[in-house]
Amino acid sequence: MRSIWERLAWYYARFSNMSVPEIFHRSIEVAAKQIARRHNRGWKAIDAFGPLTPMPGVKGCLSQELVKLLADEVDEIRAGRFHLLGATWPKPTAMPFPPRFWNIDPVDGKLFAQHSAYCFDISFRHSVNTQEIKRIWELNRLQFIVPLAADAAITNDQRSIDFVIGLIRSWMEGNPPFRGLSWVFGIELSLRVISVALTLSIIGVERLDAATQNSMVRFFFAHVDWIRRFPSLFSSANNHRIAELAGLVVGTTMAPGIPGTTAIREDSWRALLVEIDRQIYPDGVGAEQSPGYTAFSIELFLMAAVACGRERNLPSLTASRLSAWAEQSLWLMDTNGRIPAIGDFDDCRVIATTQAPESRYVASIVAAVASCIGRPDLAPPAKDTSFRDVVFGSAENSPTHLAGMRSFTAGGYSVIRSMAKTPAVLILDHGPIGYLSIAAHGHADALSVWLSADSQPIIVDAGTYLYHSNRNLRDIFRKTAVHNTLMLDGASSSEPSGPFNWTKKANAHLVRSETFPVSRVVGEHDGYAARYGVRHQRTVEFDGGRRFIILDELLGAQTEKNVTISFLLDPTCQSEIDRARLAVLISRNGHPIARLVSKGPMTARIVRGDETLGLGWVSPSFGVRVPTDQIIFEGRLNTPSKIEIELL
Repeated sequence: MRSIWERLAWYYARFSNMSVPEIFHRSIEVAAKQIARRHNRGWKAIDAFGPLTPMPGVKGCLSQELVKLLADEVDEIRAGRFHLLGATWPKPTAMPFPPRFWNIDPVDGKLFAQHSAYCFDISFRHSVNTQEIKRIWELNRLQFIVPLAADAAITNDQRSIDFVIGLIRSWMEGNPPFRGLSWVFGIELSLRVISVALTLSIIGVERLDAATQNSMVRFFFAHVDWIRRFPSLFSSANNHRIAELAGLVVGTTMAPGIPGTTAIREDSWRALLVEIDRQIYPDGVGAEQSPGYTAFSIELFLMAAVACGRERNLPSLTASRLSAWAEQSLWLMDTNGRIPAIGDFDDCRVIATTQAPESRYVASIVAAVASCIGRPDLAPPAKDTSFRDVVFGSAENSPTHLAGMRSFTAGGYSVIRSMAKTPAVLILDHGPIGYLSIAAHGHADALSVWLSADSQPIIVDAGTYLYHSNRNLRDIFRKTAVHNTLMLDGASSSEPSGPFNWTKKANAHLVRSETFPVSRVVGEHDGYAARYGVRHQRTVEFDGGRRFIILDELLGAQTEKNVTISFLLDPTCQSEIDRARLAVLISRNGHPIARLVSKGPMTARIVRGDETLGLGWVSPSFGVRVPTDQIIFEGRLNTPSKIEIELL
């Protein structure tokens, strides 16, 4: 019974957010998916022809550090050790994999029940507490074969090349066209297209026999055809749409015999330029309100640019958008090249060097952008070594650090950066919850703050954790209670409905920002207006040295309100309340780094790893959850709450 109500609630939330044109589009899409089942006849039914052509410019000089990193990763893969998105796969019985291995759930080791079903017959949106199918998708993106190809090119070993091709053939045997999870979403097809295109271009298509070349052409024909049939439009036209367009550019580059190749490639490229303009605001903030997903979208775009040989000759408007994004990212970045995990992020990337998540992924893409647009001054302070540096010719690290205050009014962030004895970065969110009508990857984090000092994160984001396998935890990690902001009477400022929908969304905006006589920024949101008749206003002040002041007020409140003000600490930090229960000392490895003091009506308590309430947890990467200290100031508020944060 619950699943029926869940499904009805999902449909109600989706339709209530749809425009008339989108409803019309979805109706046609449903019909098209049913008609397309007649193509479900296996690889031999794919009528493919024409040459296999490598992408230009994907080979370059590799540093010794990168060569070592690739060799270590190859050892892991050859040993059958796969660890992605917080899960470890059972060791395959043979290498290359038996075809069934591609559809195994790593948690229970079982074959996905609908692995051979027509892809659009698979229902997963309405399932509650089922498999985390995101992990199955992750393996089937085939990104781990790119390091194998790079290593094979370095060693010039034909057996290594045969091993890589054997893995692709195994995937094709285990995932016949349009059957199973791997064919459901265009983004999955596109990432697989890019992985195989990179792999074949690195190896060299001239080293493949005629039968293998023909098989690979079939691979690209099937993928390009399916991506074109079911484009992500309207409420789903976020990073999914950018991925699809990039996949079409890369796929038609590799298989130019696809009918209408030139038109497909040029139309897709032009559409990509439009999407970059739409999905990155003029001030550089990504419209999805997720720095990680914006970096992912940009990496996809750059991959398409490399495929068409245009990465060094971008239109001025596009270069301006990318430049603004890189600069905005540098404002958010600490001295170690890390950015808070704002909104959803599932460790996605286009080019993977290792299976491990990249804590400095955004910095890596900033370095790629700095090179492609000829702006070495936008290079990040630090990044991890990656094979994408070879593909994009990424800029070298730059030690330059920004200072002052900057408000990104279109995207909705204000950043205060101090270059005092301890460089500090404080970010205030006063932007929209997310992109398009469903804001699929946003969180209820209106007026949240994040704080780092030097290379040490202090006040952090809870992260994402899971999408499908635990509905309760999915909701918890999106709601206000785990974010660094005020919560009124236990209610979330925005209310989720399903893993990627909202029934109620708070509207936040910047009230004002000023730098004299002190740096001060004021934001406000209406998430509690309908239910309680009040608006939350937050003011952040910085004294220019080591002290931040956070003032929280409920505008329009006639009586006292029960509130909590939360600060989630990085797992490397510890906290302790003083005897008066008004101040909290934050330390790392026994060394004090900050002090929080309540100067208003609030008293403090610390929660850590509470399974019942879901408080005191951080997800540092997708599928991973660790306990941490969550400082909660609570009480009845009728005058502004004042909390001072002093860096020690």
